[in-house]
Amino acid sequence: MAEDSRAGQKRIQHADLIRFIAAAYRAVGISPAEAEKAAELMAASDISGADGHGVFRLPQYIRRIKAGGLNTKPEIKVIRRAKATALVDGDNGLGSLVVARAVEEAIALARDNGVGWVGTRNGNHAGAAAVYAAMPVEHDRIGLYFAVGNANHLPPWGGIDMLLSTNPIAVAVPALEEPPLVLDMATTVAAYGKVKVAAQQGKTMPEGWMIDREGQVSTPERTCIGAPE
Repeated sequence: MAEDSRAGQKRIQHADLIRFIAAAYRAVGISPAEAEKAAELMAASDISGADGHGVFRLPQYIRRIKAGGLNTKPEIKVIRRAKATALVDGDNGLGSLVVARAVEEAIALARDNGVGWVGTRNGNHAGAAAVYAAMPVEHDRIGLYFAVGNANHLPPWGGIDMLLSTNPIAVAVPALEEPPLVLDMATTVAAYGKVKVAAQQGKTMPEGWMIDREGQVSTPERTCIGAPE
């Protein structure tokens, strides 16, 4: 751990963060190998800059596991496969492990067919989309990630009823000797994870991030003091 120049914040070494996350997962029944892999994927979300999708989410995941809402010993498997498509069933396991398995299958399909499209079911929140979109880049392939959120936080344009999710999209494209092009975005002004981080830290939100129940735009003077999971 080292002191950060930003307001006395502490900086945690990447390896230490992975060890901490893996230990937390093992403590609630995740196997050592899966705990290590899930920890690496969670830490990768933080490294990518998506701090609302990394270790910030660990308490939420642990609470869900303790409540019996997540399978700690899932059988993650491909249940349907075609020429260039497949479907992975996550057996209600950790979302990161489910999506990573889907990406591995997509890479294998693309190697044989030029393209691979893989969907998942019975998974959970997996962290930052860019982590998974970037995996095919290591194999000189373009990665595309699309997700449909299970909670609606977004009203249609001009409305106030929360009918849509933030449905993230990520794209990663190899660029030869240059760093790859990686896009990770929500289909809203800001990802909901950023709102949750602001809530935890007691910070104000930029104007336009949210509207209230009357459809009025939130302003910087309105402090975000809490947000549901």
